[in-house]
Amino acid sequence: MPNVFLFDLDMTLVDSSALAHLRRSQMWDAVRQNMNLIRPFPAQGRVAPHELPALLRADGQAVGIVTSSPEWYATAVLQQFRIPYDVLISYGDTENHKPDPAPIQEALRRLGIAASRDSLYIGDDVGDVEAAYHAGLASVAVRWGPTSIFELSSSAPDIFVSKASTLLRRDRIGGRGYIGEALTSNWPFHSHWGSILHCDDEPVVYALGRYFTASDPRHATSALSAAVLSLKNNDSQAQVLGECVGRAVDLFDWKPDCIIPVPMKPSQERNRFKELLESAADHFDEDIEVELNGLKTVKEVEGYKQMNALERAEAIKGAFDTDYTWGGAKILLLDDVYTTGETTRECVRILNANGAGEVRVMAIAKDQRVFARKTCSACGRSMKIRENHATHVKFWGCSGYPHNCQHTEDF
Repeated sequence: MPNVFLFDLDMTLVDSSALAHLRRSQMWDAVRQNMNLIRPFPAQGRVAPHELPALLRADGQAVGIVTSSPEWYATAVLQQFRIPYDVLISYGDTENHKPDPAPIQEALRRLGIAASRDSLYIGDDVGDVEAAYHAGLASVAVRWGPTSIFELSSSAPDIFVSKASTLLRRDRIGGRGYIGEALTSNWPFHSHWGSILHCDDEPVVYALGRYFTASDPRHATSALSAAVLSLKNNDSQAQVLGECVGRAVDLFDWKPDCIIPVPMKPSQERNRFKELLESAADHFDEDIEVELNGLKTVKEVEGYKQMNALERAEAIKGAFDTDYTWGGAKILLLDDVYTTGETTRECVRILNANGAGEVRVMAIAKDQRVFARKTCSACGRSMKIRENHATHVKFWGCSGYPHNCQHTEDF
């Protein structure tokens, strides 16, 4: 149960969108003259976001504000909205800034608290999520900020909330993760708006959690990523993944008539979705039909994973077909990992061309941008994950390469 809550300020606790351009341009004199344009967000649930710090402190929790804005501005906003705090970290308090973890780490240092996944950093954009990860805290992203929920799906937080009041239920916060990650990890799970990742809207795409590639340090501890990889070779994880899919479908306010998986390649004998969907059917409305052969692959594309998005879009054209006339049926298309979306878009195109009504996509997991950070022991610069083009072995290489530093370390 968390007992440390660190908050971003702008567009997380207060709506400063009217000053966004002035703040980005660092026109601070103009900002000072227009502070009256900052507004509170409407209540999210039973409380407004700016009311959270006071309620949490009254409950005995440590509260910090970590912002990239200057101290005078942050102090003025906090006073204007009567937001209490135990520590304030502003732009001038650290040399490095978000997404670097230094500001969060400084807040923890002043509070005298060690970094822990039981502590939360709450923000509204990708930089907040990444800073929390590097600092060793659980990240929470808020829906009421300006960042698109689809943009956040590729650098997704540990917890995604739509209501401020969700953060007051400390006993349930640990169960507010994504349904796929919770069930495959055997964690507590409490359903809410953020139980499912919202990845796109043309077509609508959902994911049941995050997929971390082997180059991401989070891969090693991700039960969902391991389950997705296992599914490619055997059915040992089909039952639990089927439960994830079935329970997610049951949570929807949109009910499909039929569920169809992305088709296998002609060279593949085993349909990896067969046992999964048999398990899923135990958890959703029996009126929803499963059609394993609703789509078929008529052209096998070689080297697809090595292509960029434009190359994939061109290569995948004409790769699928269907023997059905769908008569306006609402269809949920199931895939394992959602990356560029070219495969599912082509499947949706074929289904629509053959009479389907609305087609939505559910992926077991959404591919994530790698959060990897390492400091060069030779010069102090950040290091990047690089790859030997001859052996394809990954390694850490200094960002100062080749002119300033050529130090490398094993990955």
